[in-house]
Amino acid sequence: MRLSRLLIAVLTVCAAGLLAQEAVDRDYYAREHVKFLVEQLDQWSREFPQQFNAALMKPPVDASKLSEAAKSGPAAFGESVKRMMALTGAKDLTTNAEFRGLLEKTLATMKEVNQGMASQRFPMVLQSDWDQIRSTLNNLARVYQVETLAALEPPGGGGGGRGGRGGRGPAAAVAAAPGGVAPGGGLSGYIVDLSCSKRGKGMWTNAECVARCVRDGDKLVLVTEEGKVFQISNQDKITPESYGQVVTLTGKTEGDTVTVESLK
Repeated sequence: MRLSRLLIAVLTVCAAGLLAQEAVDRDYYAREHVKFLVEQLDQWSREFPQQFNAALMKPPVDASKLSEAAKSGPAAFGESVKRMMALTGAKDLTTNAEFRGLLEKTLATMKEVNQGMASQRFPMVLQSDWDQIRSTLNNLARVYQVETLAALEPPGGGGGGRGGRGGRGPAAAVAAAPGGVAPGGGLSGYIVDLSCSKRGKGMWTNAECVARCVRDGDKLVLVTEEGKVFQISNQDKITPESYGQVVTLTGKTEGDTVTVESLK
């Protein structure tokens, strides 16, 4: 009987320890998830304000029809993300009142931008960038259980734009059509490693990260603007200069795998 009681006591202590460890692990992973989302926003905030302001200066966008809050929103967004980044080291990040308040303020500011993006024909690439920013902000909003941004449809595709952030040379000017099928044939999208292809568009143009992941043994893939991933069977056809760039691949496609004949 005494042995049975001792065994029960030991098991109770062990169970309590496991539950405590599980709680610690959940909190750790929750903090890491928040950090990852803020890092994605940091990537986007570096260029989105300038690109937004540039779009305001030319047709088909009519800046006079946008509210002052919408026009100043992207710049305020950039400053807010910097402050978020500074708070991501907090041990109580997932319950931090300052971070939550900053997030709510940022969402309120970007609500005006969201309405502005839905009311004007901004360039397709800028609209795609905004979709990614809104999605990431909404993921943060769900963590902190605050109101998300509505998914508003724009009136139609805008004029030309870049084929990807940080582009170098002609390949960066190729825009992907729906499904990744480029005008004139071929598949258009970003050359990324498989791991980064799953981490959101903010990582698709990070050439340094792609190169590092490839050195570590990851495989290169083509990911379209819509996020569809195509495996590349002949990896040797992809040059390091194309990492993080928007390219058009021609060749034989079977399902989600492409055998590359040419890259441009």
